[in-house]
Formats: sequence, structure tokens, C-alpha cells
Amino acid sequence: EIPKGKWFCCSDCGRIHSTLQKLLIHGAERLPDSLLDVLKKKYVEKGLDADINIDVRWRLLSGKFASPETRLLLSQAVGIFHECFNPIVDAATGRDLIPCMVYGRNLKGQEYGGMYCAVLTINSFVVSAGIIRVFGQEIAEIPLVATSMANHGKGYFQLLFSCIEKLLAFLNVKNIVLPAAEEAESIWTDKFGFKKLRPDQLSEYRKSCCQMVIFQGTSMLQKEVPTDQLVSSIERTELYKHMNQGRSYFLDALAFDSDLDSFLDLASCLDLYCQV
Repeated sequence: EIPKGKWFCCSDCGRIHSTLQKLLIHGAERLPDSLLDVLKKKYVEKGLDADINIDVRWRLLSGKFASPETRLLLSQAVGIFHECFNPIVDAATGRDLIPCMVYGRNLKGQEYGGMYCAVLTINSFVVSAGIIRVFGQEIAEIPLVATSMANHGKGYFQLLFSCIEKLLAFLNVKNIVLPAAEEAESIWTDKFGFKKLRPDQLSEYRKSCCQMVIFQGTSMLQKEVPTDQLVSSIERTELYKHMNQGRSYFLDALAFDSDLDSFLDLASCLDLYCQV
């Protein structure tokens, strides 16, 4: 018999859910100066004004916990996905699945309730977005990512991906999987370290993650969350204490790798294919 109310299969899943809920409440996170410096360098390379005052933040969103402010951000994220993709239509209902994934809405036969939308904002306006779903410590999926057409090549998606990867490391998630279109596959594999999932691996994942999103005509890729980004139990305890006190030091407390210049040099090529 299925228990009533909210329940989890194990304590790890309960902890993951609790952490994600706290991030929703905290709201937007400012990016560390180290990342902003790299972004300004990218602006200079693109011939843009690096001295302009820009407010760069990332935020985790859920349609289940929406306010007027977050509804606007979610709507902007939907707009970016629609700018980069044709509608993804559910054969049974004829409904476009993109808003369902962004807002975490379930459809008959389609379970999207556990999805979150991560966004990068510039001066409170969404420029890059990604859908995330964590299935537990073993695996998380990122079925959709996109950067607005006007902001390709500026390194925004790389900043967002760094934040997502750090979050998953904090949650002790081991693997990231995503569906990649043919034209984007080499970007993910050559530049980001993803590998193609073997059929037997995919079959094994789907036994425990039966709702994993797989788009027709795409290849499923996998990447281990980098071990140098894993968070120690002491760091995790300290961060939980900050979060419980209402403080928002998530990214500042998690030091980013210093070698971000080479990572963000991928901006031009990846932003061209970020709508995988």
C-alpha cells in the first residue's frame, strides 16, 4: 500500500528534496566575482562593453512554488525554449510538453512533477535556462537547455551549467544524463566530457528512472559529476546551517575551479548548439 502524504524511498531522496525546496525559497543567487571576471573577459573578446553594470544571478524555479516574480521568470524561460525549439507535442493529448516541463506539470502518462527550471538572469531577465530532474544520488537528467538567440556566444549557458553542476555535486549526485541532437553531440562529448550511453546502460537506468525523457532522433549522453567538485560532509553541514538560517551563500561557499577561462572559451561553439 502506498503511504499517504509526502514520502520518499530513502533518506537521501528526502535530503535532496529538502535542499531543492530551500533553494527555491532562497531565490536568486549572485555569482562569485571569479565567474563575473571571466564573463567580462568574454565581453571584451566579443567587442562588448565590459564596464557596464550588470547583475548576473542564477536561480532554481518550480511552477509548484510560483509567485508573480517567479511566474514571470518561468514565462521568459518558456519563451527561450520556444525560440530555440519547435513545440514538443504529446501524441496522446496534442499538448506542447515544453511548458509542462518548465512548470513541472504532470500529464496523463507523463510525469514532470519533479522537474525544476534553472535560469541565469542578467539584470533580472532570463538569458539562459535548463530543465533539471534529480532521480536520486545515482542520476540526474537535464532534458532541455537553451540560451536566447540574442545572447548566443556570450558564455551565459556555461555559467548556468557550472551552477547546475555545483548543485548536483552538493547533492552527491553521481551522474548527469541528457538527450543530444546529432549536431550538438560532439560539443557535449568533446568539450564537456559527456559520453554516449550504451544500450544496456540506458536500459538499466530506465528500470529505476522509468520517466527519463528521451526525444526521438537524439542520443542519450552521460557524464560523471566531477569528483573535484564533490562537497565534503563538513562543507555540506556548514552549508545546510547557512541555508537553515536563511543565508544565501551557496555559490560563494562552494569555490569554483580556477580554470574557468578555458571552460568558458567554449561559449561561442556551445551556445550555437545549446538547444539540444
